[in-house]
Amino acid sequence: MPLSTIRVEDEVFVKDGSVGIGAVREVRPSILTVYIEGYGDIEIGPESVASAHDGKVLLRPETLPSAVQERLDHIHDGEYRRPSDQGGAL
Repeated sequence: MPLSTIRVEDEVFVKDGSVGIGAVREVRPSILTVYIEGYGDIEIGPESVASAHDGKVLLRPETLPSAVQERLDHIHDGEYRRPSDQGGAL
């Protein structure tokens, strides 16, 4: 996937329809710097990008460094969610 379609501040996801996990910090011809919530900045190549459109970048999680992969399921663990955010009643 060409990185030229990606812009700084595009939101980053690992699954369609999921909550974002971070944002693009920098775009270079062959490397993206992406901020991952609760982890920090990482550099990834085009092989880690599944698609990019409408200000959204969908990653291929299996291509990310193992330390990042281990964090993916826990990125939003510390956030407070109202019961209605989780499908429950108020």
